[in-house]
Amino acid sequence: MDVTKVKKLLEFDTPTVANGLGLLGVRDDSYGYTGPDIRHLMPEMGTRVGVAVTARMDTTSPGLEKWDSLFDDWLRMTAQSAVSDDGESMPVFAVIESVGVRPKYTVTIGDGMAIRMRMAGAEAFLTNGCIRDLEGVREAPLACWAAGLSPMHGQLRWLDIGNTVVIDGMTVKPGDVLHADVNGVVTIPADAADQVYDKAVEVAEKEAKLFARLRAPGMSLEKLLGS
Repeated sequence: MDVTKVKKLLEFDTPTVANGLGLLGVRDDSYGYTGPDIRHLMPEMGTRVGVAVTARMDTTSPGLEKWDSLFDDWLRMTAQSAVSDDGESMPVFAVIESVGVRPKYTVTIGDGMAIRMRMAGAEAFLTNGCIRDLEGVREAPLACWAAGLSPMHGQLRWLDIGNTVVIDGMTVKPGDVLHADVNGVVTIPADAADQVYDKAVEVAEKEAKLFARLRAPGMSLEKLLGS
């Protein structure tokens, strides 16, 4: 994977990247992105891109039994993914799928976890559940996409790490590239990541010409339609 081209995707908003991916025709465009249940909790942090490191967690199923934590192992996995095969720095997009009786209420991270995730190389975080300690996570700083906020959680049940997860109908495989902004999140298959930048450039150039025409002085619907 070309780390430089992945990082350069930050030049574009997520819809442009999604359209660029669509031009490649590597998958059905009817899936591969989040919907209205996932939002950018820190929109002032802007766009993020990174390679996915995944986990699944349940914090809402009742019970007081203690579960073994997989957090340290997940941090090690994150740190390993933050370095490419060529030894270059690779941005990481940490992803936790919330499962259990009330997935949206699952608090997956707080400020303490966010700080350690940043130390491991995570640039951003995605979950279909919630986070808490919003100001502390913002100060980490860790940009988050989630269903929202919640103040409490039950026992932390780490189910697994490094496997395929599903976030708001979007399948995320470890190693996929995620691109996200205020519009939502799109997943890019790892084997297509190197090609998306050039296609996003095509999309941006085509749209620039279109909007220049639409905004030209005196433009009207009649002129636009050629009637």
